[in-house]
Amino acid sequence: MGCRHARNLHEMVSGSHVVAVADADKGRASAVAAECGGAGVFTDAESLARDDSVEAVVIASPDHTHASLALECVRLGKPVLCEKPLAVSSGEALEVVRAEAALGRKLVRVGFMRRDDPRHARVKRIVDSEEIGRPLLVKGVHRNAAPGPGTTTASVVRNSAVHDFDSARWMMGEEIEAVHALGAATDPASGILDLQTFHLALSGGALAAIEVFVAADYGYEVSAEVVGERGTVRTAPHDSPVVRHRGSISQATDADWLVRFEEAYVMELRRWVGDLRTGKEDGPDAWDGYVSLLAADACVRSLETREPERIEPVEKPSLYAKKGAREIETEKVGGRSL
Repeated sequence: MGCRHARNLHEMVSGSHVVAVADADKGRASAVAAECGGAGVFTDAESLARDDSVEAVVIASPDHTHASLALECVRLGKPVLCEKPLAVSSGEALEVVRAEAALGRKLVRVGFMRRDDPRHARVKRIVDSEEIGRPLLVKGVHRNAAPGPGTTTASVVRNSAVHDFDSARWMMGEEIEAVHALGAATDPASGILDLQTFHLALSGGALAAIEVFVAADYGYEVSAEVVGERGTVRTAPHDSPVVRHRGSISQATDADWLVRFEEAYVMELRRWVGDLRTGKEDGPDAWDGYVSLLAADACVRSLETREPERIEPVEKPSLYAKKGAREIETEKVGGRSL
């Protein structure tokens, strides 16, 4: 993921210049740095962040390092795009929120790139236009061909489903108030629930139903559908050619997220860099990272107990209090402060 971000910044994002690359594997960092015009090479991420030539940082290291690196960037006053999840727990993410709130500046953006995916963005525009009436239900499907190394039941939630929790909040303009999660294992002997379903109750009375399957075998697929009072809207299907050959009709699936969201990753970086240059504050922030992990933590508990779990976030700091049109509507409908 780090390699992809570095190459995109170097090749696809005007107004940015890759000045340094850090990786525990110096050889790998050197290879990427050479691709990016001879950037500096570090084996320690904190040293890169502290370097005077670095004005902003992209964090694409292992999940357990995200919160500490984001906190260091906040301490240094340097903007950061942090890959999801913001942390490995909501408690860690809350530390980042509180550090930003104490500073009084938004510096952290979280890599929920579906918000920059053209297929998802078109659905969001139709929902916001009220063409289908008030949205009542969002349905999500998120499938990987095979689980990655070290996959656990909890990591399926915090590393994969966390995307879907943010997507549901963003699509509907509502917060997640309660969850009920159930899981199944393709290999019962492993004890890993690699197929999980989530039912979410949202703050304005809407619902979400999400399937995450990290061992789907056939390929990578992500889709979303919103059901409204007067109609529905769904993400467009993938656009690979339809092949008719030897008695069958087939269509290739995407191999992984780097293929499916290739354009989204570029758009995400362009928007981030553009906002840094203009001073605009937009996109998923540390609060979004925190509340998505609140939902993830609740879902992990629900998978263990097989019972619904309620979510009680801390009071939102004023730094994050800016409201969009649907958030304002939700506040009126739900009768509670967001």
